[in-house]
Amino acid sequence: MLKKDCVAHYLEKAERLEYIIPNFDPANGDMILVFKTEDASGGRSFRLSPELGAKFRSYIFQAIREKAN
Repeated sequence: MLKKDCVAHYLEKAERLEYIIPNFDPANGDMILVFKTEDASGGRSFRLSPELGAKFRSYIFQAIREKAN
């Protein structure tokens, strides 16, 4: 599948996100993202490494700064 086709496929299948709750595991510092989509009755969660969690937080803060300006 071509990259253009992959993007179209993901845009077609994307679900609208209702909320994201970032949590931290105090035992090892991993970030845990809990999210729920509008169509789902339950939620899902992903455990991020400390490095990936830091990168995610930097993207969030960057978006907040850009939105404020």
